[in-house]
Amino acid sequence: MSQLINMLRWDITLQARNYIYVANVISTAAIIVFVLLLPVDPLPVPAASFFIFTDPALIGLSFIGAIVMMEKASRVLSALGVTPSPPSVYVASKTLTMSVNGILSGLAVAWFALDGSFDWPLMILSLILSNTVAVLLGLALVARAPSMNGLMIILLFSTTILFTPLLAHFGLIPEPARWAFALLPSYAMLMAFNGAADPSLLSSAEWGYALGYQVFWIVLGWVWALREFKQSIISEGR
Repeated sequence: MSQLINMLRWDITLQARNYIYVANVISTAAIIVFVLLLPVDPLPVPAASFFIFTDPALIGLSFIGAIVMMEKASRVLSALGVTPSPPSVYVASKTLTMSVNGILSGLAVAWFALDGSFDWPLMILSLILSNTVAVLLGLALVARAPSMNGLMIILLFSTTILFTPLLAHFGLIPEPARWAFALLPSYAMLMAFNGAADPSLLSSAEWGYALGYQVFWIVLGWVWALREFKQSIISEGR
C-alpha cells in the first residue's frame, strides 16, 4: 500500500509538472464550448452521449500515451525496472490518477450536454467503468511504442477502431447489423451513457451488457497492460 501511495504522489506531481491537468481542463472546456454553440436545445441523448464519450477517449488514449512517452524519454521506466516497486503498482497508479481526471471532466461535459438532467449514480458508474477501460487500453497500447511518431500511428489506428460503433450509435446502419459492433468496448460505453442520460432507454439485458462488458474489458485491460509493462520495464531496466 505504501508503494502505491508513493507512486500516486509521484504521478500527481509529474502530471501537474507536465501540464496534463491544464491540458485536461482545456480539452474539456473545448468540448463544453462546442456543445453550447450547437443550435440544438435540448441536445439529443445520442449526441450528448457521444460528447461524454469523447472525454475518456482523450484521457485514456492521448493523455496517458503522452505521459508514458515522456517517462520513457526521461528514463523513468529504466529506474522502475531496478526498484522493488512492481509493475502492478505503476499500472494501478496511472489508472487511478488518470481515471479520476476523466470522471471529473466527464461529469462536467455531462452537466452541460444534458443540462444537469441525468441519473447521477448511473452516470458516475458509467464514467468510472469507461475511464478505467480507456486508461488501461491506453497503457497497453503505448507500452511498446518506440517513439512519439510510433505512438501517433498506434493512436490513429486504435481510435479509428474504437470510434466505429458511432455508426450504430447514431443509427447509420440497419438495426440487426448494429450488434456487430458489440465486441468493441466503446459500444458498451456509449450504451451506458445513453442509459445514464435516460435509464428507460435500456432494457435489463442491455444494462447487463453495457456494464458487464466494461467490467470484462477492465479485467482484460489490466492483464494486457500489466503484461506489456512487465516486458517493457524489464527491457528498459536492462
